[in-house]
This record gives sequence, structure tokens and C-alpha cells, in this order.
Amino acid sequence: MCGMAFAHSAPAQEPAVVGMLNFIHAVDSLEKTLAFYRDVFGLEAKIQPFPNPGVPALTNAPGAKLRLATVHFPNSGFGLELTEFSGVERKPGQALLTDPGAANIQIIVRNLEPIMAGIKKTGATVVTRSGKPVNISSPDSPALALVVRDPDGFFVQVLQLPPGAPGPATQNILGTAIGLTVGDMETTLKFYRDLLGFKSFGDMEFNNDLAVVDQVDTAKDAQFRQLIATAPGAVRLDFHEFKGIPRTHFHLHVPDPGAIAIALQVRDLDGLLARMRAAGVKVTSLNGAVVQFSPTIRNIFVEDPNGVNVELFQKY
Repeated sequence: MCGMAFAHSAPAQEPAVVGMLNFIHAVDSLEKTLAFYRDVFGLEAKIQPFPNPGVPALTNAPGAKLRLATVHFPNSGFGLELTEFSGVERKPGQALLTDPGAANIQIIVRNLEPIMAGIKKTGATVVTRSGKPVNISSPDSPALALVVRDPDGFFVQVLQLPPGAPGPATQNILGTAIGLTVGDMETTLKFYRDLLGFKSFGDMEFNNDLAVVDQVDTAKDAQFRQLIATAPGAVRLDFHEFKGIPRTHFHLHVPDPGAIAIALQVRDLDGLLARMRAAGVKVTSLNGAVVQFSPTIRNIFVEDPNGVNVELFQKY
């Protein structure tokens, strides 16, 4: 969530991450989910089959077939890759935004009014308790925010910046960010900072922010803290941790509708995997083996400490 001040925390090592390819979201129906992003945000994407023979091994889903469509947001360094699997059992699931392993995409806009009209048109579920945008202003940054679910239950936070935000006046979408809800901030940093080399910024103290409570529709006495983590290639992840409320660990396999994954390009895949295995990181691709996805790309799936699927790939 947004609206907090951040302080600097130094990284522990040289970044292993080169950049980010896509934020991946498995869906039940590409047509239905794409209609949501078209009708609410005016975004289009082409559905295409993806017959790469490495998909079943990479996702540990023998027999899986894949169709996908990638939505590209203006002023964003990554795409939202929507994936639809067939030929394999799929178990859809939905989290609460306060559950470790939940995720959201933050879409920053100039004007929330057309977004609200699109949400009403599609009948999308509004998560924010009040059912309308929440004021998350600070003295130097007036802003509004709203959280909704897309057709698969994935969380979308829409943030309206104050008048005069940079960018073409005719362009409503100004940028994007990714949020991950974590079970324990310190454990999460051991994965992203110590193994992957992200830099982290933030205040490790919990607070009770009523605007956040309203956005995510949780108990009024819930405590919350947030860190921002960055890596080369304009990769940014916002980590959110809640306490004082019931939380259920959320994890889905890569093909399951509602599952999310992050695709990160790394420098030395074999060396990084060796360090991850030594640290007890769970490797989830078939037989724990790296897949030769193309003549120039090798990749593998692992899980972060919160159950988030992370695809690591190296280009040659």
C-alpha cells in the first residue's frame, strides 16, 4: 500500500538480478480476464499459444499446455503476463490481501473516475471497505487509492496521483508497481536482499494506518509495515506485513488460476541456485532441474519464503 515514508537500508551483496521480465498471473479464462483489463483500464493484449516443450518441466506440470497474453502498461518496466493452462489439474484459489503469499499490482493513474466506471461496468469486486477511493494523502502528496479483484481474485490497487503529475495529459495510466504480502519481513529480506541483492528502503516499525485498514478491509486494530525493495533493471517490489489479525499462508502452483509469479533475469543461475539450495530455498521445477527453455535461455522455478513463485532465468 502507499502513503508511507521510507529510509535507506544498505544491500548485503552485489545484485544477482539483472532485470525483470514479467509479473505472471495464472487465470481461469484469458478471454474473461482480458475483458476486465480492457473495460477497466483500456488495455489490449493478443492471446497466443505458447507451445514451448520446456513448459511442463519448468512448471512441474507434466502434460501442461499453455496459452498466454501479456498486458503492457504505459511507463512500466514489466508486463502483466496472463497465463492459462490446460491438460493438467488446476485448483483455483483466492487470498485475503493480508495473507502471506498474496500479491497485488498497483496501477497509478491520473484520474480514477473512468476506472470506477469500468469497475461498475464489469461488476468487479471492490475490496476497499467503503466501496470508494480512500484518501491516503500526506501534506506533500495528496492521493486516492482503491483495491479491487480481477475475475480470478487477483488484487489490483488503483492509485490516483495529485493534479499536475508528469506525463502526457491524454494518458491516464502513469505507471505500475508490484506488492507482495509477507509473513515475516526479516525472513523475506534474507531471500530478496541477501540472495538476490535487492536494496531495501523502509521503516521496520509497525503502525496502525486507518487508510490501509480501509483499503484492504481488515480489522481496525491491525498493525502494518512496508518496505520497498529495488534491483537493477528498474525492478521494484513493495513488501507488506500485517500483524494483530489472523493470517493464512497462501500458495498456489504455477498453473492454478489465481497463482502469481515473478520472472527475474539473473547473472549466474547455477551459482545463485547453489547458494539458494544451501539456504534451504525450495526449488519447484520438475526434479529440481534447470530447464533449457531455448538455445539462449535456461530457467527454473523456486519459492520465496512466503510461497510466491519466482522464475529465475539466464540469457546467454
